[in-house]
Amino acid sequence: MRPLILGEYRRLCRHPLAMTLAALFALGSLYCALGSQSSASASLAAVRNNIATVAQGCETNLNTPEQKAACRKDFPYELKNLRRYEVTFTGYGRRAAAAQHPVAALAWTTKLATSVPGLVLVVLVAAFFVAGEWSRGSIVARLLHEARLGRLLTAKAVALWMWMLTLVAASSAVTATVGLLYARSAFPLPSPGPLGRVLVETATVLLAGAAVLAGAAATAVVFGALVRLPLRTALVGVLLLVLVLQTAAIPGVGAWLPGGALSDLVGFGRVDSVWDHVWISTDPSTAPALLRAVPTLVGIALLCAFQHRRSRTRDLV
Repeated sequence: MRPLILGEYRRLCRHPLAMTLAALFALGSLYCALGSQSSASASLAAVRNNIATVAQGCETNLNTPEQKAACRKDFPYELKNLRRYEVTFTGYGRRAAAAQHPVAALAWTTKLATSVPGLVLVVLVAAFFVAGEWSRGSIVARLLHEARLGRLLTAKAVALWMWMLTLVAASSAVTATVGLLYARSAFPLPSPGPLGRVLVETATVLLAGAAVLAGAAATAVVFGALVRLPLRTALVGVLLLVLVLQTAAIPGVGAWLPGGALSDLVGFGRVDSVWDHVWISTDPSTAPALLRAVPTLVGIALLCAFQHRRSRTRDLV
């Protein structure tokens, strides 16, 4: 099985579409990181400047004693609101600063890879890497080499998963390098936290992200084998992703559906400018995210079982 997986992985790494999409993802990830840092830094600087202005304004901008007295009366309430905004923007800044950290950048890129951009990438690559072999007829040669379709599809799913993990590692390295050499000075932000906490959070996000990408790769490969037409597979996959997004906020059950469970598992808990504004669990649940992921795993298993049974009852090609 291992040689089969490595063979599929090498084929995927040399696939022209896969290489093009990988480059686009890396550049897009860097663009999103810089945009997020720029927005967070500007927002934090603006609110801190407003705090300083309000603190000095009662004495410098007003002339009459009545105006100064009214200003001093309203000052605590206005300053309290500004302090609250500062706390919010500081939290946003710490999350954006992850892209400037050599370790936390891995968590930042993992979140992007498990959100809409990364999952669309999985769908597109699977459509042309799996379904494309049926449309081109090259699946015949593949099945002559490995007659068991289940083993071949498993190898393709594992290869796609390994390819995504490689892409996440490479993209995070690019993002962290630019963050260290340029973004830290261009967009000053608070530290994402002590190294120990950063390591724990990054490991948690990476494990959750790897599990999500494994499920996405398996689902996309099975859909490619069932549909067997690249464009139709891509369309079905994107529509399924839209359905997952839309059902994440259904009251009562959204947290147990794939969208809500994935959102909480990876950590899309707050609104950021990159992924959370389109993917956030709005149906809170006290049940652990791992438990709420069970229905999704059962669904993937049933889909794989259906594909396996169908492949045994019809011509493979």
